[in-house]
Amino acid sequence: MAAEDRRDAPGVPQQQGRRVRLVARVAVAVVVLAVLLVSHRIGRAEPTGDYRPELPPDALTNGCYPLPSGVVLDLPYQVRSDGDVVVRGEPRRRVLGHYSLVDRDEALARIVASFEDAGFSPEEGDEGSLLLEDDAEVLGRPGTGIVGVRVEQLPDTSADTLVRGTFELDLPVVERASDGGWCDNPSSTKRWPDGLVPVEDE
Repeated sequence: MAAEDRRDAPGVPQQQGRRVRLVARVAVAVVVLAVLLVSHRIGRAEPTGDYRPELPPDALTNGCYPLPSGVVLDLPYQVRSDGDVVVRGEPRRRVLGHYSLVDRDEALARIVASFEDAGFSPEEGDEGSLLLEDDAEVLGRPGTGIVGVRVEQLPDTSADTLVRGTFELDLPVVERASDGGWCDNPSSTKRWPDGLVPVEDE
């Protein structure tokens, strides 16, 4: 072989360099593949099947400050606030909420029917509501006293609107029925620290 041909032929150092680069590439590929195979198990919590936080129970059915015995509101609603006030020297409970999916007349009829089903009647509520205006529906029940119901439609609602209006209940004051748990959580009871507080009505 001529001297020029020997100079052009690959030498041992070049072959070793190629081998090192090939081994390095293979090693990197193996590491990447291994990471891909185990990455879904690294740094992740064990699946529990429970991916949502626990939602607070409804303010009127959580057992903390219940409605008068036997009353269950039969319509879609959300309580916004619940608290006690003093009206003309008498303590009263005021519940404010939103109703959904039905119009004003149906919402009012359903709320009134919920009280009537529990033994309330208009005849027992002739003395009128302490909290609400003259347009309120007032019912009463012996041993419980009077309750007032007022419902208002929100403006510009349609059949596609979820929340259709507001309701207000004038109720007898009720003692807290349970201690601890959700009863200490305003998100459930809707008794906000800075919300409705006892005040003297002027």
